[in-house]
Amino acid sequence: MSITLETAQQHANDPAVCCCRFEEGTIIAPENLEDPAIFPDLEDSGLLTIPENILTIGQVLGAKLTKTLDALTAMTPDNVEGFKASEDEKEEAVKEETAEVSVQSGVASVQALAGDAQVVRIHISEGKDINLEIPVAIAAQMGVIQK
Repeated sequence: MSITLETAQQHANDPAVCCCRFEEGTIIAPENLEDPAIFPDLEDSGLLTIPENILTIGQVLGAKLTKTLDALTAMTPDNVEGFKASEDEKEEAVKEETAEVSVQSGVASVQALAGDAQVVRIHISEGKDINLEIPVAIAAQMGVIQK
């Protein structure tokens, strides 16, 4: 049974498991995920096995499937790309970085525009002059912005 955005936010640190079959290239949203409340029953019945390298719900929202997954398949780094790093991985990355940080002139800017077709626009001028436009509704679902 798929979950809602509110349930996904409440269970952001729980394992991410497909609720149904989803094709390669699917962008993962709450409706693609199984309700973590039923995992103990599914494990007891042998329908679900949770591997050690499973990603969490918070990590996979907005990421993309790299393989077609059947129902009750665990989402792992092997079948998901663009997932968010876990808190442990973030802490390790911060420790590995040097204390010296240089400020560069090409700073990214983020703006939310008013109107019916709201989007979040991100412009990165340094490098390849990258512009990203994300509909506000999707950004809010991903937890990027608060409504």
